This record gives sequence, C-alpha cells and structure tokens, in this order.
Amino acid sequence: MLAFLRIVWRFVRYLKPVWDKLLFLLALGQCGTAVRTVAVACTAKVVDLGLQAGNARAFYWWGGLVVALLVVSILQTYLAATARLYIKMRVDLRMKRDVFERLQQLSLRFQEARPVGENMFRVNYDTTAATDIAASTVPEGIENILNLITMGGVAFLLDPLLAGVIAIYLLSYYVYSHCVGTYWVRHNRRLRARAQDALAALQESLSAFCLSKALSRERSDRRRYFGRLALVLRSQLGFGISWSALNNGTLALQNILLQLAWVVMCGWFVVTERMTVGEYLAAAGLIQLTTTPFQALTLMIQRLRMNAVPGERLIETLDAHPEIADLPKARALDDVVGRLSFENVSFRYSPDGPEVIRNLSFAVEPGRKLAIVGPSGAGKSSIFNLLMRYYDPTAGRVLVEGMDLRSVKLESYRRHIAVVLQDNFLYSATIRDNILFGNPDASEAALDEAVERAGLPDLLRRLPQGLDTALKEGGNLSAGQKQRIALARAFVRDPKLLFLDEATASLDPVTEAEILAQLRLLEKGRTRIVISHNIASTRDADEILVMDQGRLVQRGAHADLLAHDGLYRRMWAAEERKGAGKHPAHRSPAVGTPS
Repeated sequence: MLAFLRIVWRFVRYLKPVWDKLLFLLALGQCGTAVRTVAVACTAKVVDLGLQAGNARAFYWWGGLVVALLVVSILQTYLAATARLYIKMRVDLRMKRDVFERLQQLSLRFQEARPVGENMFRVNYDTTAATDIAASTVPEGIENILNLITMGGVAFLLDPLLAGVIAIYLLSYYVYSHCVGTYWVRHNRRLRARAQDALAALQESLSAFCLSKALSRERSDRRRYFGRLALVLRSQLGFGISWSALNNGTLALQNILLQLAWVVMCGWFVVTERMTVGEYLAAAGLIQLTTTPFQALTLMIQRLRMNAVPGERLIETLDAHPEIADLPKARALDDVVGRLSFENVSFRYSPDGPEVIRNLSFAVEPGRKLAIVGPSGAGKSSIFNLLMRYYDPTAGRVLVEGMDLRSVKLESYRRHIAVVLQDNFLYSATIRDNILFGNPDASEAALDEAVERAGLPDLLRRLPQGLDTALKEGGNLSAGQKQRIALARAFVRDPKLLFLDEATASLDPVTEAEILAQLRLLEKGRTRIVISHNIASTRDADEILVMDQGRLVQRGAHADLLAHDGLYRRMWAAEERKGAGKHPAHRSPAVGTPS
C-alpha cells in the first residue's frame, strides 16, 4: 500500500497548476450528492403526501421539485464531466511534455540501451496510466470518500440496522473485488508488457523494411510480429475474463444483498410501520447513493494497482539521471574561433568494456582541416561522439577554445557546430523546413544562398512546389539528394565548427565528386574534422590521423603518409585496387608533391 501511495504522491504534483479546477470539481461533487439526496427525500413526499393522501397539489409541488432537482443534477453532471476532462487533458499534456523532455536530456547510452518502441510506449501509453492516477484516481478518490462519509452518516441516522446491512454488503463487495481484482491486475500487467513487445517488433520491422525485402525475410518478420501479437491476444482474453468476473460478480452481489436489504428489511419496516411506503421507495435511492461511492473507491484501488507498473516505469524514466549535463558553474561559449584538441583521451562505452580510444592527443587550429581515417572498428565514430559530447571521456580532456568541454554549456557549444552524416535524417516536413532546421531564424537570402551552394536548384526545379515540397521522412529522394539538403542545412547554419562523419560513404562516384566539391565550399573559413574510411575525401586535409583499434598509429599530410610504409598507404592501395583511382576524386598526386 505504501508503494501505491508513493506513486500517487509523485503524480499529485501535476494537479498543482489546476488546483482551482480541482476544488471546483470537488465542490460540484458535493453539490451533486446533496441535490440527489434531497431528490430522494422529495420522492418519499411525492408518494406519501401526494399519491397515498390523494393530494394533487402536494403531488405536483413535490413532483415538480423532484424534476427541478433532477435538472440541476444533470447540469452538475455535465459541469463535473467538463471540469474532469479539462484537468485530465492538462495533466496528460504536461506529463507527456516532461517525459519527452527527459528523454531528450538523457544520454545516447541510455537511448541505445532501449528499443525505440519501448520509449514510444512510455510516452504514449504509460503517461496515460499515470494521468489516470493523477487526474482521475486522486479527484475521484477524494470525492467518493467525502460522499461515502456523508451518505453513510445519513443512512446511520435514518436507521442503524439498515446502515449495518449496507456495511455487510460493502465488506463483501470489497473482499470479492480485491480477490478477483488481483487476477485482473495481473492479466493487465502481462497485457501491457506483451503489447510493448509487439509494438517494438512492429517498429523494428517497419524500420528495416528495405533490408527485410532484400533478404526475403518478410515471412520471418510476420512470424515474429504475429507470434507476439498472439501473446497479446491471449493476454487480452485473460484480461477480459477477469474483468467480466469482477464486473459481473460485483453486480450479482449488488443484486442479491442490496435487493435483499431493500425488499426484505425495508418491507418489514413498512409492515411494522417503522417506514412509510414513500420512505420504502426512497430507501432504494438512499442505498444506491451510499454504496456507489464505495464501489467506485474499490474499483479505483484496482485501477491504481493496474496503473502502478506503468507508473513505476514512468517514474524510472523521469528519475533517470542525465549522464551528460551542464555543470553548475558551466560557462557559455560565445566567442568561438574554432580551436579544438584532445589531451590524452581514453574512452570506453561501459566500465567493464574494452577501450575503444587509447591515450589520443591532437589539436586543430582555427580554419584548419583535420581528417581521421582508419578501418572499421578503429574508433572514428567514438571520436565523433566525444566531439559532440554525446559521451564524456573516461580519461583525459576534450578542449574547445582551451576550455574543458565539460565546463562549457552544451547548448552554447553545439550552437556553433554543423554536422553532415552518412545517413542524414529528414523530417516529415517541407524541404524548406528541413533546411531551416539548422537555423530557424535564417533570412530568405541566406536560405537561397544555402540552396544554391548545396547544388539544390536542379532538384527544386523538377519539383512542382519547389522548397515547399512536403517530405515524408525523406520521401523518394536519392541518397545524393538527401545529402544536398543536409549540406544546405549546414550552409544556412553558418557554423564555426564543421564535423563530417562518413558524409560521402553511401554515394556513387559521380555524386561523391559533386558533393565533395560542394563540401569544399562549405569548409572555407571553418574548422573542419572529417571522419571517413574513404581516403579520397580526406587527402586535402592539413593533417590526417590514422587510427587502428583505438590507437593513433600514423599522422601527417597525405603525401607524407604515402611516402612511408604503413596502414595509410595500404588503405590507399586497397582503394586504387578497387578502381577508385579511375574517378577524379581518387587520383593520387605523386608522392612528395603537395596535396
């Protein structure tokens, strides 16, 4: 029970911005209870003073009052439903915002440790369960407790024996619903877990659509997804059966015990003249008003038990500590000229994992170009991750403008960076919006210049809506066309630091040569770090670092590295053997000549 209270207390704070609406809702609830109680009492007067006494005036008077009270009750119900919906929407929106913001703040390590489908499930479905706790469980719980105290007191004052019978029913109702509700909650938890697995399988299958087609794995993907879906359906069956047992069982209890209390006991009261006929009919309404809050409280407890697991998962996400965050005394990076360096940097992805970078040191002066090459697994992408500060080094320092990157405010640092990757993501938006994502405040002139310099005019002329053509996560654009949009995004950002990570790896030779030419325009006047296994795209660098298994094994200019036997010359020879030398971008200058 303490665990449930801890979860409830954690989410209660989401009611703070709508506390006035909550008080209004509780006041409406008490007004509604009072109105319905008075309406029940007036019903007895209609029968006793009107029908049985044959007094038409009394009948119309009390009957009109009952109708008026029912109209007020309907209005109260409408206002309460509107207030409840408003509170729920506000809480749900704020909770989804907080979870999404937290996911954005968490490190790349956290994101890579979880399937995308799991994070989507937490944002979309777990927040719904937590919203139910905050916006439904808490207000309804308070309202029903107040109603139960009020109506229980009324029942006891009218007749302690009747109140005792109602108490016996409530106890029986609670015991039954608690026992059956345990199975209902268990099936619901299993259902949620399996639904999350099915969603993850669906997301992975759709993300790997082309790969699945290429390897003829559609049948295997269908079996995998349908297998998890079958488990979901099986859990839904168990959930439905347990819910039916809970719902129909409590309804049977209500029909047996309450009908017994009303028909037998209240009938006996009428025979012994302890109760009038009108009061006998009104007793049914009184019993209903007394038992309904308790029934709602019992179901609320079951809902709380059901929502506890997604609530705990959500708390786990909200409490996750951002591994990469600004230090309390971090400084904003305003004046950037483009000086970067590594000082004895070592890095591993996990405490017990292998070192992927070992004691690496280098420096890049403003406006210079540094290339980092090496075979797969050499540590190139890890260097990029450290430069972007997706991770912090396990030893050594990454410096920008002579300051430890950990002492600099991240947003102020990344504001001066543009990146062009091998696989650049395009949002479901227009081409204009995708370009301006790099700098939303860019002028129309800056946008036009970026489009021109990225070589996009030919593509835009072929599209009926030009820059305003809507894309759907890249649409049917080729790799080269996506790369040009990414280049325009980098141009419009006008950065001091430019990082290129395998920017031409997926392009054909002709497109690669065109992109390299446009990259050279983008590189002018900026500090550039180019990461690639393709030497042709890095040979004009001021300095080239050759990495192998996390170690720096060679460094120097292109011509100097070719002049010495080593990994770099072997990589260049391997490229030429593959025919790379046939393309202008791959022609090697004579050894010893400037690159």
